[in-house]
Amino acid sequence: MKSHRARAGALCLALMMMSEHSIAQSQLSQAEIYRAQARLFESNFLTRIPDGRIGQRTLDALRAWQRQAKRPQTAELTKKEFDQLMRFDPGKHAWEAISGSTDGTWIAVWGHRSGVEAAKKALAGCQKKSSRPDDCSYVSNSVDRSGPGWSAAVFCEQQGLFRKKGQMFLHNGLSRKSAMDQAFAAASTAKFRQSQCTLVKALNGNGQQ
Repeated sequence: MKSHRARAGALCLALMMMSEHSIAQSQLSQAEIYRAQARLFESNFLTRIPDGRIGQRTLDALRAWQRQAKRPQTAELTKKEFDQLMRFDPGKHAWEAISGSTDGTWIAVWGHRSGVEAAKKALAGCQKKSSRPDDCSYVSNSVDRSGPGWSAAVFCEQQGLFRKKGQMFLHNGLSRKSAMDQAFAAASTAKFRQSQCTLVKALNGNGQQ
């Protein structure tokens, strides 16, 4: 009997928590959720292009931002957290993005004011041009094109169990070598061997290779 009451109590508590969670989420419109995702995306907390829907990736990204901002890690996108997030300035000026596929196709876009729009444009370009559009992956990064510095993009691919896996890496540096080294280092961290990676493009602040 006690066991039955304990299970019933646990179920009620779980339902209450789910209800509170959904109420917290419903405080925001879909447009506000999209804006919050865009801010998380352009601050490098969210890795998926915003879609205006709250999923686990969005909540994990929110928790990571809360951790950095030294706020309670509730992982709930309430109106209060939305307002705080909109005040968070990632300090970015211009955006670039690059998308590539396992068939060797790649598309790079530069100088966008929005990281989300840059990523969308690069991904759409790759999917339109590639013979394997489902294999297109993307990465976006920010760079102040009015100042010094270099940006390097590296594309890596490896054979998985059933199909090839492709991934882009884009990094900035004060020199061409520094940007390239950081991009290849990121690929190594992601378990790609150097022989599986190719430099796609390296540009300086004036757009010169």
